[in-house]
Amino acid sequence: MSAEPGGGEPLRPQQASTSRVGINSPNWSVEPYWVGDRLMARVAGGRASLTDAAGHAVDDFYRDLAALLPGSVDAEEAVLDGVWTVQPFLGPGSAAERWADTMASAAPDPEAARPNPAELETRRAFVVVDLVELDGQFLGDVPYQERRRLLTGLVTESDRLRVTPAVRTPLGSWFHAWRENGFDRGVAKHVNSRYRPGTTCADWIVISIQPERTPGVQRLFWKDRRKKDITD
Repeated sequence: MSAEPGGGEPLRPQQASTSRVGINSPNWSVEPYWVGDRLMARVAGGRASLTDAAGHAVDDFYRDLAALLPGSVDAEEAVLDGVWTVQPFLGPGSAAERWADTMASAAPDPEAARPNPAELETRRAFVVVDLVELDGQFLGDVPYQERRRLLTGLVTESDRLRVTPAVRTPLGSWFHAWRENGFDRGVAKHVNSRYRPGTTCADWIVISIQPERTPGVQRLFWKDRRKKDITD
Protein backbone atom coordinates (compact mmCIF):
# COMPACT_ATOMS: atom_id res chain seq x y z
CA MET A 1 0.00 0.00 0.00
CA SER A 2 0.99 3.58 -0.48
CA ALA A 3 1.95 5.66 2.50
CA GLU A 4 1.18 9.23 3.42
CA PRO A 5 3.93 11.59 2.21
CA GLY A 6 6.79 11.46 4.66
CA GLY A 7 5.84 8.06 6.10
CA GLY A 8 6.70 4.48 5.35
CA GLU A 9 3.81 2.57 6.88
CA PRO A 10 0.71 1.31 5.05
CA LEU A 11 -2.24 3.67 5.14
CA ARG A 12 -4.79 2.91 7.83
CA PRO A 13 -8.34 4.29 7.75
CA GLN A 14 -9.37 7.44 9.54
CA GLN A 15 -11.90 6.69 12.29
CA ALA A 16 -14.95 8.66 13.42
CA SER A 17 -15.18 9.97 16.96
CA THR A 18 -18.00 9.59 19.46
CA SER A 19 -17.59 13.03 21.00
CA ARG A 20 -20.74 14.87 22.12
CA VAL A 21 -20.41 17.77 19.69
CA GLY A 22 -23.35 19.57 18.15
CA ILE A 23 -23.55 20.35 14.46
CA ASN A 24 -24.94 22.97 12.17
CA SER A 25 -26.52 20.61 9.65
CA PRO A 26 -25.96 22.58 6.41
CA ASN A 27 -22.22 22.20 6.96
CA TRP A 28 -22.42 18.47 7.62
CA SER A 29 -23.12 15.42 5.50
CA VAL A 30 -24.45 12.19 7.02
CA GLU A 31 -23.78 8.65 5.80
CA PRO A 32 -25.08 5.30 7.07
CA TYR A 33 -22.75 3.56 9.51
CA TRP A 34 -21.71 0.37 7.70
CA VAL A 35 -20.91 -2.67 9.84
CA GLY A 36 -18.28 -4.98 8.42
CA ASP A 37 -14.57 -5.26 7.63
CA ARG A 38 -12.89 -1.89 7.15
CA LEU A 39 -10.43 -2.12 4.26
CA MET A 40 -8.12 0.16 2.32
CA ALA A 41 -7.93 -0.75 -1.37
CA ARG A 42 -5.21 0.42 -3.75
CA VAL A 43 -6.00 0.03 -7.43
CA ALA A 44 -3.01 0.42 -9.74
CA GLY A 45 -1.62 -1.23 -12.84
CA GLY A 46 -4.70 -3.32 -13.45
CA ARG A 47 -4.71 -4.97 -10.04
CA ALA A 48 -5.91 -4.27 -6.52
CA SER A 49 -4.16 -4.75 -3.19
CA LEU A 50 -5.98 -4.67 0.14
CA THR A 51 -5.04 -3.95 3.75
CA ASP A 52 -7.15 -4.16 6.88
CA ALA A 53 -7.70 -1.48 9.53
CA ALA A 54 -4.41 -2.40 11.19
CA GLY A 55 -2.47 -2.04 7.93
CA HIS A 56 -1.97 -5.77 7.32
CA ALA A 57 -2.10 -7.16 3.77
CA VAL A 58 -5.27 -9.24 3.33
CA ASP A 59 -5.42 -9.92 -0.42
CA ASP A 60 -5.76 -13.67 0.12
CA PHE A 61 -8.89 -13.23 2.24
CA TYR A 62 -10.73 -10.95 -0.21
CA ARG A 63 -9.88 -12.39 -3.61
CA ASP A 64 -13.34 -11.66 -5.05
CA LEU A 65 -13.00 -7.99 -4.17
CA ALA A 66 -9.43 -7.77 -5.47
CA ALA A 67 -10.64 -9.19 -8.79
CA LEU A 68 -13.62 -6.83 -8.99
CA LEU A 69 -11.99 -3.48 -8.29
CA PRO A 70 -9.58 -2.90 -11.21
CA GLY A 71 -12.32 -2.88 -13.85
CA SER A 72 -14.62 -0.69 -11.76
CA VAL A 73 -12.37 2.24 -10.86
CA ASP A 74 -11.82 4.86 -13.56
CA ALA A 75 -8.31 5.96 -12.63
CA GLU A 76 -4.73 4.96 -13.30
CA GLU A 77 -4.24 4.69 -9.56
CA ALA A 78 -6.48 5.23 -6.54
CA VAL A 79 -6.72 4.39 -2.86
CA LEU A 80 -10.23 3.79 -1.55
CA ASP A 81 -11.43 3.55 2.04
CA GLY A 82 -14.41 1.24 2.42
CA VAL A 83 -16.26 -1.52 4.25
CA TRP A 84 -16.76 -5.15 3.12
CA THR A 85 -20.27 -5.70 4.41
CA VAL A 86 -23.44 -7.81 4.19
CA GLN A 87 -25.72 -4.83 4.78
CA PRO A 88 -26.59 -3.99 1.14
CA PHE A 89 -28.23 -7.44 0.86
CA LEU A 90 -30.48 -7.07 3.90
CA GLY A 91 -33.67 -5.10 4.53
CA PRO A 92 -37.40 -5.51 3.79
CA GLY A 93 -38.08 -7.98 0.99
CA SER A 94 -34.52 -9.26 0.79
CA ALA A 95 -33.85 -12.95 0.26
CA ALA A 96 -32.21 -13.19 3.69
CA GLU A 97 -35.25 -11.63 5.39
CA ARG A 98 -37.64 -13.99 3.57
CA TRP A 99 -35.53 -17.02 4.45
CA ALA A 100 -35.41 -15.98 8.11
CA ASP A 101 -39.21 -15.67 8.13
CA THR A 102 -39.58 -19.10 6.51
CA MET A 103 -37.26 -20.74 9.01
CA ALA A 104 -39.05 -19.09 11.93
CA SER A 105 -42.48 -20.21 10.71
CA ALA A 106 -41.26 -23.78 10.17
CA ALA A 107 -39.60 -24.10 13.57
CA PRO A 108 -41.24 -26.73 15.81
CA ASP A 109 -40.99 -24.39 18.78
CA PRO A 110 -43.15 -21.28 18.15
CA GLU A 111 -41.16 -19.44 20.80
CA ALA A 112 -37.86 -20.06 19.04
CA ALA A 113 -35.93 -16.94 18.10
CA ARG A 114 -36.13 -15.86 14.48
CA PRO A 115 -32.76 -16.40 12.75
CA ASN A 116 -30.64 -13.33 12.15
CA PRO A 117 -30.87 -12.56 8.40
CA ALA A 118 -27.28 -11.31 8.40
CA GLU A 119 -26.10 -14.77 9.40
CA LEU A 120 -28.03 -16.37 6.52
CA GLU A 121 -26.72 -14.08 3.78
CA THR A 122 -23.38 -15.11 2.28
CA ARG A 123 -22.94 -12.26 -0.22
CA ARG A 124 -20.84 -9.19 0.56
CA ALA A 125 -20.33 -5.82 -1.10
CA PHE A 126 -17.55 -3.27 -0.82
CA VAL A 127 -19.06 0.09 0.14
CA VAL A 128 -16.61 2.92 -0.52
CA VAL A 129 -16.74 5.71 2.07
CA ASP A 130 -13.80 7.91 1.01
CA LEU A 131 -11.13 8.57 -1.59
CA VAL A 132 -7.66 8.89 -0.08
CA GLU A 133 -5.35 9.01 -3.12
CA LEU A 134 -5.94 9.66 -6.80
CA ASP A 135 -3.34 9.15 -9.54
CA GLY A 136 -0.47 9.34 -7.09
CA GLN A 137 -1.71 12.39 -5.21
CA PHE A 138 -2.50 12.11 -1.51
CA LEU A 139 -5.84 13.84 -0.85
CA GLY A 140 -5.59 14.26 2.91
CA ASP A 141 -5.68 18.07 2.72
CA VAL A 142 -8.56 18.13 0.24
CA PRO A 143 -11.91 18.88 1.98
CA TYR A 144 -14.32 15.98 2.36
CA GLN A 145 -16.86 17.69 0.09
CA GLU A 146 -14.36 17.75 -2.78
CA ARG A 147 -13.11 14.20 -2.13
CA ARG A 148 -16.73 13.10 -2.25
CA ARG A 149 -17.24 14.83 -5.60
CA LEU A 150 -14.18 13.09 -7.06
CA LEU A 151 -15.31 9.74 -5.68
CA THR A 152 -18.78 9.78 -7.20
CA GLY A 153 -17.35 10.02 -10.70
CA LEU A 154 -14.65 7.42 -10.14
CA VAL A 155 -16.44 4.18 -9.20
CA THR A 156 -18.74 2.16 -11.46
CA GLU A 157 -21.29 0.76 -9.02
CA SER A 158 -22.73 -2.75 -9.07
CA ASP A 159 -24.31 -5.22 -6.67
CA ARG A 160 -20.88 -5.91 -5.20
CA LEU A 161 -19.43 -2.39 -5.30
CA ARG A 162 -21.20 0.68 -3.94
CA VAL A 163 -20.46 4.27 -2.96
CA THR A 164 -22.05 5.14 0.36
CA PRO A 165 -24.96 7.59 0.18
CA ALA A 166 -24.27 10.95 1.81
CA VAL A 167 -27.16 13.31 2.55
CA ARG A 168 -27.86 16.68 4.12
CA THR A 169 -30.83 18.25 5.80
CA PRO A 170 -33.72 17.50 5.83
CA LEU A 171 -32.65 14.16 7.28
CA GLY A 172 -35.83 12.66 8.72
CA SER A 173 -36.95 10.69 5.66
CA TRP A 174 -33.42 9.39 5.07
CA PHE A 175 -33.07 8.23 8.67
CA HIS A 176 -36.44 6.49 8.45
CA ALA A 177 -35.37 4.64 5.29
CA TRP A 178 -32.03 3.66 6.81
CA ARG A 179 -33.69 2.34 9.97
CA GLU A 180 -36.03 0.26 7.79
CA ASN A 181 -32.93 -1.31 6.24
CA GLY A 182 -31.37 -2.21 9.59
CA PHE A 183 -29.16 0.79 10.35
CA ASP A 184 -29.19 2.31 13.83
CA ARG A 185 -26.27 4.71 13.41
CA GLY A 186 -24.87 7.19 10.94
CA VAL A 187 -21.60 9.08 10.51
CA ALA A 188 -21.76 12.87 10.30
CA LYS A 189 -18.84 14.38 8.37
CA HIS A 190 -18.09 18.08 8.19
CA VAL A 191 -17.85 19.26 4.59
CA ASN A 192 -14.39 20.73 5.25
CA SER A 193 -13.00 17.75 7.16
CA ARG A 194 -9.59 16.44 6.13
CA TYR A 195 -8.30 12.87 6.04
CA ARG A 196 -5.52 11.84 8.42
CA PRO A 197 -4.84 8.10 8.06
CA GLY A 198 -4.77 6.13 11.28
CA THR A 199 -6.28 8.89 13.43
CA THR A 200 -9.66 9.58 15.02
CA CYS A 201 -11.25 12.65 13.48
CA ALA A 202 -13.27 15.11 15.59
CA ASP A 203 -15.03 16.25 12.39
CA TRP A 204 -16.39 12.72 11.80
CA ILE A 205 -18.93 11.76 14.44
CA VAL A 206 -20.85 8.51 14.94
CA ILE A 207 -24.47 9.39 15.70
CA SER A 208 -27.64 7.54 16.57
CA ILE A 209 -30.44 7.74 14.00
CA GLN A 210 -33.11 6.42 16.35
CA PRO A 211 -36.16 8.74 16.53
CA GLU A 212 -35.74 9.59 20.19
CA ARG A 213 -32.16 10.68 19.52
CA THR A 214 -32.92 12.91 16.52
CA PRO A 215 -35.17 15.69 17.87
CA GLY A 216 -34.46 18.22 15.15
CA VAL A 217 -31.98 19.86 12.83
CA GLN A 218 -30.16 22.15 15.24
CA ARG A 219 -30.48 19.58 18.03
CA LEU A 220 -29.63 16.56 15.95
CA PHE A 221 -27.95 14.33 18.54
CA TRP A 222 -28.61 15.20 22.16
CA LYS A 223 -31.68 16.82 23.65
CA ASP A 224 -29.72 18.42 26.50
CA ARG A 225 -27.13 20.29 24.42
CA ARG A 226 -26.80 23.98 24.98
CA LYS A 227 -27.24 26.27 21.98
CA LYS A 228 -23.68 27.56 22.31
CA ASP A 229 -22.42 24.00 21.81
CA ILE A 230 -23.54 24.08 18.16
CA THR A 231 -20.55 24.45 15.86
CA ASP A 232 -20.23 25.19 12.19
